[in-house]
Amino acid sequence: MNGFDTQATQPKVYVKNKNGHPLMPCKPAKARKLLRDGKAKVVNRCPFTIQLLWDCEENVQEVTVGLDKGSHVTGLSCIGNGQILMSAEIHHRTDIKDKMDQRRVSRRNRRTRKWYRPKRFNNRASSKRSGRLPPSIKAQSEEVIRVVRKIPLPISHIVVEDVQVDIARLNNPDLQGKEYQQSNRLDENLRIATLMRDGYQCTQCEKKNIQLDAHHIIWKEHSGKDTISNLLTLCRPCHRKVHKGKLSLAVEGASGFEDRIAQRTMQGKTYLYEELSQIASFSKVFGYQTSEYRKALALPKGHGVDALCVATLGTGEVIDVGLCSPESAKHRELPFDPSQAQSLSLSLRRNENFYLVKFRPRQTRRQYHDLPRKWVGRVRYQINSQLEGFRKGDIVRVKGKWVKQINSIYSNGYLAFARVSGSPNSAKPKDCQLLKRGQTVMWEKAV
Repeated sequence: MNGFDTQATQPKVYVKNKNGHPLMPCKPAKARKLLRDGKAKVVNRCPFTIQLLWDCEENVQEVTVGLDKGSHVTGLSCIGNGQILMSAEIHHRTDIKDKMDQRRVSRRNRRTRKWYRPKRFNNRASSKRSGRLPPSIKAQSEEVIRVVRKIPLPISHIVVEDVQVDIARLNNPDLQGKEYQQSNRLDENLRIATLMRDGYQCTQCEKKNIQLDAHHIIWKEHSGKDTISNLLTLCRPCHRKVHKGKLSLAVEGASGFEDRIAQRTMQGKTYLYEELSQIASFSKVFGYQTSEYRKALALPKGHGVDALCVATLGTGEVIDVGLCSPESAKHRELPFDPSQAQSLSLSLRRNENFYLVKFRPRQTRRQYHDLPRKWVGRVRYQINSQLEGFRKGDIVRVKGKWVKQINSIYSNGYLAFARVSGSPNSAKPKDCQLLKRGQTVMWEKAV
């Protein structure tokens, strides 16, 4: 890869063939000509996608999708022809666990009213089957899968950031060869593993959200080894005090870290990896490799940036990317071109193809509020689910001018929208034109 072209910052129009197969994106000017000449039609407004009305040759280039899986936000980046074709942040739903707890309470209260029969806990076979995932974890994996399937690009390869550290290399950093080593500093895999083990806080003053270092309990000049049991997390002030002799440590290295990492990070990933491998060829990289590569390019940390680094790492080897720091290039005998890193950083800051992906539940099974109201009794939970054919989540054009999404339906007969300066906050159904039915996956172009 010869670096990233700054033309990648221009907006892209995504294209599908007549049979629905995705093609490489085109420029907006070309899309306007196709629509004007009646050779294409609009099939999606965000991300803006057109479909050709004739069968075109499907000669496409390779497109790599990088995923930085997070608990609340997942970064996504699509790379092709040395350009950032699409990048996004997937914001996962965080209300699933609360709804499950609420449903559990309602079921328990309902069972207590059925005093005439014993409780039937054994009826829930689905809760006892082997390999079952909690609903919140499974929903996060399915959200990533659904978004990847909806990407309007010819995906050829998917790269996912796996666990943050390589467990097999905690006590042997040389296990994978010299390409993962940097002689001028501690191996990134060990440093991140130490910080993760100690909860990302100083073990002496217990401060968080501060610059942290991995300190050798037995100093390296005293033949101390680069192992997880010989490392300790200290903040920068405490680290300086230790080396100046103003602070003494009475600690030992922690053990049993391997099992904690595996249990916490691998739940639900097997299901995610199996589904993604059915979409395109699939590979994984470690989190410390992403961190090492991002620091080599002097890029800020973020889900979108990490996803881009994951996609460009490809096989997980920095040597295959062609972009590295002067120090690492010296050890790997590779040329270093600073203009490539500057071009990549510019493309990230001015990327016009960045989207926010959110999710809206299609319906709610809840019918009534938990507590009855005095003199009224049971109160329905959802009163206005639709109005004159309009439902929540629908995309409408208001008075032939504004494109809005219905957030709620008022009892006075108005459709409510998000409050944006310069546009109406509500309107009557007769003033609205339906453009698209509400989707469970919502794409929004970041401004």
